[in-house]
Amino acid sequence: MNKIIIAIVVLVAIGLGWFILNPGDTFDYVVNIQEEVTQLENELAELDAQVAAGTLTPEQATAAKVKIITRLDAINNSASESEKMKLTPEQRESLANGLLRLKDALVKYQATLDVVEDTAVEADVKAQLNKGGNRSSRHLQLIVADVIDDVEETVQDSIQDYESDAEVDAQIEAAIEEAEAEEAQEEAEAEAEEAAQEEAEAEAEAETEEDAETATSSDEAMDEDEDTTVSSEVEIQVTQ
Repeated sequence: MNKIIIAIVVLVAIGLGWFILNPGDTFDYVVNIQEEVTQLENELAELDAQVAAGTLTPEQATAAKVKIITRLDAINNSASESEKMKLTPEQRESLANGLLRLKDALVKYQATLDVVEDTAVEADVKAQLNKGGNRSSRHLQLIVADVIDDVEETVQDSIQDYESDAEVDAQIEAAIEEAEAEEAQEEAEAEAEEAAQEEAEAEAEAETEEDAETATSSDEAMDEDEDTTVSSEVEIQVTQ
């Protein structure tokens, strides 16, 4: 009886030791990716409804962008961690499915992501992301596309015969090109606005200097007139 109890205790100790020494294997990162993608799909669907109703406020858009970027970071981190694991065939299939759902979300909610991007207060987004140590904010569609690229690399490494959907990839590429064009236009407009502001400030400074010079010239002219008047009065007094 004692031998049986001792054997059970030893087995329990070995099991506990294995879990302690192998914490990464106790967490299914692939399942986590699926859960995060599901949450992302739900959040995008809610945002899509708000955009359609015209009720999305800047505060809500700001919070939504921060939440989306944070969730994308979680997906990316889980994908990276899954590379350290020996995935089962079911996990590989689930990982590929998660990638496809992520691509579909970008295609389906492209317009919604645009509205969130345009409505969010960028300064507030950056401030909140910096507090959490997340990646710096870019155009929302490009952030999604970056994560898709990272996850796809993981899938390609994990699944030797993986083949992506060419039609979906073409739609993703079109979305990326559109977002990059919009980002470039925004940067050009910002640079033009900054240049115009600098030019206006330079003109204002030049006008200030010109006014100062004019005022100085006027003062000098007045002093000369006063000196001439005094001289004339002195000459008159001497003549008398």
